Amino acid sequence: MKTLGILLSTAGLAAVGAIALATPAQADELAYCPGARTISSAQVYRDNKPPGWGDVRLVKDNCSQYWAEVTMDARLPRYALTSAYLVQYGGSNNGRVLSCDSSGGTGAVQTGQRTCRTPKVRSLDTSTTFVAIAREFHNYGGGYQKISENRTARTR
Repeated sequence: MKTLGILLSTAGLAAVGAIALATPAQADELAYCPGARTISSAQVYRDNKPPGWGDVRLVKDNCSQYWAEVTMDARLPRYALTSAYLVQYGGSNNGRVLSCDSSGGTGAVQTGQRTCRTPKVRSLDTSTTFVAIAREFHNYGGGYQKISENRTARTR
């Protein structure tokens, strides 16, 4: 009887170990998913006028994860701040807006930096669409004020 108890407890531990191993493997699959490609992009204009000072991109990978990225042409000066926003339309998260500062994002572009990314959103719902938005803010002593905004086309 003691042998049966040891055998069952060992089998139980093995099953728990197998379940524990499956979960990180699935997480790793989503953490590293090849095939990221830009599906829509737009230039970022300072004060809403050309020339462009950077690009905002809506990106998708092979695991159906979407995110927004902004990349400025030059490092930001001390009075500037830029962020990308991912807007989701349709599905259970209709109207959800995530920024580079949202949990899982890389943080807004600040002094001396050039790029940031929003958290990745997985969507298998074919009716869901996304838009990437870039906003630039300047602070000359009175707090940050939005000076420009541009967006990509709404797409899947």
